[in-house]
Amino acid sequence: MSPYPIKLYHRWGNFILWGIVVDIGIIYASCNKCQRRTNIHGNIMTFVVINSFLAALAYCYLKPYNYQYDNYSKLNEYKQFHLVIGTAMMLIMITLSLFGYFVKYQLGNSEGNKNIIYYKKIHSVLGQITYLIGKVESFIGMFMSYRTEEWFTFIWITYMVVIICRITFEWIIPILKSTKIDIISEDQQKLITYESLSENLSNQQWFIFQNQVYCLDQNFIHPGGQIIWKHIKNIEISQYFYGISQLPGTNILHYHSKYAQEQFNGHYYGTLCNQIPFPINQNTRWELKNSCKITETVSNFQFQHPEIEFEINLNKITPNHFVFKSITDKKVPTRLYTYIQCMQKPAVEYMQSLSDLYDKKENIRFTNNFKSASLSFFIKYYDTPHGFSKYITKQNPEMIDLKGPYQTVFKDYLKEGQIILICGGTGILPFLDLLNYHLLMCYNELIKDQNLLKVQSMNRYITLFYSVKAEEELLGDSIFLKLRELQNHLKKQNFTLILRCRKQIEKCETTKNRFTREFIEKQYKYDTKQIFVCGPHILRNSIEKEFRDMENEIIYL
Repeated sequence: MSPYPIKLYHRWGNFILWGIVVDIGIIYASCNKCQRRTNIHGNIMTFVVINSFLAALAYCYLKPYNYQYDNYSKLNEYKQFHLVIGTAMMLIMITLSLFGYFVKYQLGNSEGNKNIIYYKKIHSVLGQITYLIGKVESFIGMFMSYRTEEWFTFIWITYMVVIICRITFEWIIPILKSTKIDIISEDQQKLITYESLSENLSNQQWFIFQNQVYCLDQNFIHPGGQIIWKHIKNIEISQYFYGISQLPGTNILHYHSKYAQEQFNGHYYGTLCNQIPFPINQNTRWELKNSCKITETVSNFQFQHPEIEFEINLNKITPNHFVFKSITDKKVPTRLYTYIQCMQKPAVEYMQSLSDLYDKKENIRFTNNFKSASLSFFIKYYDTPHGFSKYITKQNPEMIDLKGPYQTVFKDYLKEGQIILICGGTGILPFLDLLNYHLLMCYNELIKDQNLLKVQSMNRYITLFYSVKAEEELLGDSIFLKLRELQNHLKKQNFTLILRCRKQIEKCETTKNRFTREFIEKQYKYDTKQIFVCGPHILRNSIEKEFRDMENEIIYL
């Protein structure tokens, strides 16, 4: 066989593969993380590796003697470098390809692998190193074959065109591209119940995002690996989608781009009815009226809408949240904050009147108006660059984009049995409406007054595990401390407070014990129970480890 076709195949094959084709594979992987394009990336890279390997074998067939030491030492420095690097690169390519298929297997593994995020990073770093070496190798190979200024210019022009294409597809187009998210109008909405989901979609991958249910095909592979589905299946995902909370038991914390929601398109299944009614308005801009400090780090922010007046219903206790977004600064991330009905001004005034009535104070005035035009949120300050809490505290913007309320938990609280609440710091906020309802139950037993809001009595026992660093950090203490105070006056006690604090608190006794499984199980009083957890990552991960065998029974907020 003539050596000339083999030389051409070796030179031009490697130049086309590493000068052009490999960039097409990277563009496919970078521009869209969906399964289809990830597979295209893998197929392109496999094609590159196989043909590069064949080109290398062709060279070995043509000049096997160059691998002998005596002949190798006679080669010029360019050929020596090209030969050594080319051989090393072949070994790296094979290793990288095998590792790539390993990563792909782990991505699709139904059991999931919490280390997949590191595997992907290793694969990406090794891929970039191999990419740079391949570029240099193909350039040196062509330069040694065609040592003219025209060919040198041709090679550089090819490389520059490829680089410009990569910059265009990976940077410029994503910046200019507008998202195409399916907006479900009221007419298109299919109202469903949470209970029907477990019956109709028992074998499907479904999740809830802003009250809407999305059902995915079983073969849909999440770019972060199937371990994601393992943790977010059948729950509300907003806190994970916006990178606010780590997935329980993992170190996965990822803020999704504006294009990630495009993957929901075509997978809409239905809309869950929110238990808390709230006026719908297309204008989502709320004016920040004022703020006041509650603790050293937590402030109460009050917002007002020119067209919205809402009603507070203390009988509705399901945790809800609003989505907060900056209007003026795009660098500030989207955040979620709990909507607490019992902390709105009319409700606070009413509950204070009940407390005064129980304490037999005089001149008590009850409010009959549970409507409000002002929306209050507790927001904790974190000194993080471009953080939302820092933005709203320091810059004091006039307007904020507020969307909601969206239900955080769709599983109803037990009406009979024990509810165990484990929380730390601001993690108590989603449970305040539940605790406030429990307080109303106690007042209904102890007080007879026409102004008393009637609530359904339930055989429900609540155990609150609450952890704070100092007394100044207590939130909602007017509710749970009053609950604790009333216990000795009830026919049957229905509440226990276990407060963990580094320092002793005057208002009640505290413990320094960690919330271990053994410590928590000592407070079990009923066979039927629910466990809810909300708080910082350390607390959530600690509980997840302690109750690993009950991970499907514990609800994380």
